[in-house]
Amino acid sequence: MKSSNFMTIPILSLLLVMLSCSQEDSFDSLNGTIPKSSGIETASASDTIKTPPNLANYFPFSISENNNPFLITVEIESPQLFPKYATFFEKYQYSGNGYCWEGHIKQILETLKPELLQHIRFDPEAGAFFATADTKENQILFVTLLSPIFSDLKKLEEYVKKADHSRIDD
Repeated sequence: MKSSNFMTIPILSLLLVMLSCSQEDSFDSLNGTIPKSSGIETASASDTIKTPPNLANYFPFSISENNNPFLITVEIESPQLFPKYATFFEKYQYSGNGYCWEGHIKQILETLKPELLQHIRFDPEAGAFFATADTKENQILFVTLLSPIFSDLKKLEEYVKKADHSRIDD
């Protein structure tokens, strides 16, 4: 009898795997996505939501690949970013630290999509910009709106020139 109990567990496990694999539209293991038609809104950290290829690059922003928290970062003091942005912000009498980025981002979002601000929590530091969104969709919206501006210094300059300097804590 012990030998039959020993075999029951692996057989049941195999059956469960086969059943889960036979369900269409539950999880696409080839690309790690959960189809929208599944009704599942979020995935676990191991089942990350993939972004379309045209949205994969959010320079200079980085986003977390897991779903909680929906982190947005900019490593301001990195060798790739510091020379470019330090020089740019100094030109307009800003320090260019994380608090400076927060102030500019808030003012830019007030112009572009003010309702998004209620879904973002800012937590900058001197050497980096950090924020978290309340959903993956708001995280993607944040970087999709701001990346084209911050990756093009001419576009960023348009906003920085109009910014209220008294609202920038740097």
